[in-house]
Amino acid sequence: MIRTLDRYLFRELIAPFFVGTVAVVIMFLANTLIFYSEYLFKKEIAFTAVLQVLLFSIPSALNLTLPVGITIAASLSIARLVRESEITAIRAAGIPIRRTLLPIMVMGLIVSGLSFYVYEKLTPVSERRLKETLRKIFASAEAIGVRSNVLLKLDNGRYHISIGTVQQAPGGGVQMKNVLMFHTPKRGEFWVVTAENSEYKDGLFTMYQPSIWVFEGTRLVQFEVKDKHVISQRVSIESFFGQPLAPEQNLTQLRETVKVLRERGNLVQAREYEVEYHNRFSVPFACAIFAIFAPVFSIHFSKGGPFVGLLLSIFVVFLYYNVWVISAQKLAKAGFLPPIVGAWLPNVLFLIIAVIALWRSE
Repeated sequence: MIRTLDRYLFRELIAPFFVGTVAVVIMFLANTLIFYSEYLFKKEIAFTAVLQVLLFSIPSALNLTLPVGITIAASLSIARLVRESEITAIRAAGIPIRRTLLPIMVMGLIVSGLSFYVYEKLTPVSERRLKETLRKIFASAEAIGVRSNVLLKLDNGRYHISIGTVQQAPGGGVQMKNVLMFHTPKRGEFWVVTAENSEYKDGLFTMYQPSIWVFEGTRLVQFEVKDKHVISQRVSIESFFGQPLAPEQNLTQLRETVKVLRERGNLVQAREYEVEYHNRFSVPFACAIFAIFAPVFSIHFSKGGPFVGLLLSIFVVFLYYNVWVISAQKLAKAGFLPPIVGAWLPNVLFLIIAVIALWRSE
């Protein structure tokens, strides 16, 4: 009987899960289409370009909609069983509520795995393609290889360089504007070097017509303006243009990015990438939590009508996302919470509530 019940509940879940997920994804894509409609009507953007934007937006939309899909499926399925007194019959046969809901929990874990796959394998690729498409559409500064406000730390901290703007040079290397460099050649001595124009090519960092201040402690001991100031230091071209955005990287790349940023002393940005690393696990796991939450809410509020539990479950999903934004995206990235705590705190809180609600449902 148990296996028959499991298969029965699985069949009940499949249709509402797909319908609910697809419906919410279409809603997200419709918002994107509305945003670009003004440009379409003015014929500033080709319709095929907008279709590419919509296509590449689907994986990131799925990251948000899969938890909603499993919530809708679990709520509707259990609401129908309660409405037609099937839950009562199951309990009369001696099967406890927690065992009845086991197939839904398993479905939640399966959807969590699917969400993790989309987050890890599909989203980084789609985000890169989406970014490339948007660059071509709007011809932004980044489309021609320009980046602003770049910070570099070289030679184990002996050089700290702030660059106003940097762009790729036609013959290779990079060209820079408004460069400010702090250099500590020996203990107790440091240099401040500024230059309007600089370039990097073949391992040579060249500053043209630089102004150089040499300090010993707090005392200025030398000032000069030279034709050029050359530093021999191997730097990857990617260092000038920063790391790819977190959504464009997989877990291995995120770990490497965090390591590189820490070595450069950029702890704030490293923390942001570390939060994204933990989000790759915590956000998909939310699907399993909602697979517990949704049916319990449907059972508790079944007397209010078939859709009361569904509406409350969806409300809980959006409440979760608000707590997650505050915890992971705000507090953790600002340094008020450790990255792993900020990413997982909403899951822990809602899992405790879900387990308590499931226990009380007995």
